[in-house]
Amino acid sequence: MVSLNKRWKEFLYAGSTFGPNILMVLLTAYFTDSMNPAGLTADIENWSLSGYALVTPALFGVLWMVGKVFDGLVDIPLASFTDNLRTRWGRRRPAYIIAFIPMAISYLLAWTPLQWKENSVVNTIWVTVMLLIFFAAYTLTVMTFYGSLSSICKDEDQRIRVGNFKSFFETIGYCIVYALIPVFIGKGINIRTLVICASPLLITVLIPLFIIKEGDKYGEGREYLKEARVSLGTSLKMTLKNKLFLYWLIPNSCAFFGLNMFLSAQNTLISGVMNLDASIAAIMNTCAFAPVPIMLFIYYKLIKKKGIRFSYQVCMICFAVAILNFCVGSEYLFPHSPTTRIIIGCVGSVIGSFAIGAFFSTPYMIPSQIAAMEYKITGKDHAGMYYAMQTLTTSIVSAVSMGLVYEYIKNICTPKVIDGVKVVDETWKVGVSLVPAIVSIVCIIGFFACFKMPRNYTEEVVRDCIDESKKQ
Repeated sequence: MVSLNKRWKEFLYAGSTFGPNILMVLLTAYFTDSMNPAGLTADIENWSLSGYALVTPALFGVLWMVGKVFDGLVDIPLASFTDNLRTRWGRRRPAYIIAFIPMAISYLLAWTPLQWKENSVVNTIWVTVMLLIFFAAYTLTVMTFYGSLSSICKDEDQRIRVGNFKSFFETIGYCIVYALIPVFIGKGINIRTLVICASPLLITVLIPLFIIKEGDKYGEGREYLKEARVSLGTSLKMTLKNKLFLYWLIPNSCAFFGLNMFLSAQNTLISGVMNLDASIAAIMNTCAFAPVPIMLFIYYKLIKKKGIRFSYQVCMICFAVAILNFCVGSEYLFPHSPTTRIIIGCVGSVIGSFAIGAFFSTPYMIPSQIAAMEYKITGKDHAGMYYAMQTLTTSIVSAVSMGLVYEYIKNICTPKVIDGVKVVDETWKVGVSLVPAIVSIVCIIGFFACFKMPRNYTEEVVRDCIDESKKQ
């Protein structure tokens, strides 16, 4: 049944992920640095929980990577679960209820170390376990949201609108996390206090309970769409044989490698490399996220005119250029001119906002369109599995970028020397300075990978792909 029969329902349903996304972005942006502030300089006492490493850095980097990989692997069974669930209350609504309580509790406990001591192995294991629980619960809500789009929306235009609305809410969330949070940090409020204050926003995940029309009351209960059920093995096979989807995974993974490394490192890039305080970070992040709604409008206009492949390639180039500005505006090059560093950073942020908007919205558009066309052609409904495989790949590359690469290179420092004079108790954050170069290279790889994508994902293109896979 098409549940989103009014525009305000589209908007409200898109907003259901607002709270969980804010919590996840807070986790991505500030958690590792709050536990191990090795890459921080300005406002270190507020950006971190204690001013020193509450976890064992060498062990934590590996476990963080393992946690992110787990976040991707658990997507597959959870996607199959939500695709095939049939209850008297429907198939999507119960999943939100199952995920809500463990997601809320584990998140708060992850930000609560058991020991306030340096290099604690106990803290390292504790926060890893709490994160694994949070990732699993969060994933269930995300898979349920994504999987529902192919059935509760009536056509591609409505799915694009819901994706656009979701990107709008994500933009607000990113503005709060990256622009507003630094303001409070600059006022002397610790990051953990801010995280706890933001936690009640998680309640938005229950919005679909009142929007989705399913269950026995609407004829979509236990017996709904039996013929559309797809076993886990069949679903995986269908997904992995879809070349359109597989070709999309490559540039999307490149984008998420760069985006997640940037989001994890942006705080240390501004604080450690550019040596600018939290109030300036708020300005730069506002330049990056405030223009996103306008950039999304331009992006969709560009898609209509030039197709999604060309439009996404433009985003890759914009992001590569934008991230390099953190190096160009570093304290190394302009040690006596913070104004120059600020201007360069703000210009790069505006350029990057075009790519950020696209990186938010495109991963909703392409899999949901492929799944909807496939259901129309074959009668098989397994939309959640496309998002599961997409999330698995992005989780792996994010784990490598955030856990394996960033968590280790950020510890590389050298003595700070300006005009031949060594600055006492300060260091050059050499490792963090490598982030922009790494991200730019990966974006260029993604740019060329886009050439394997079709101009647009029409029914004809999807049908040809399915026919080709049957011949193999």
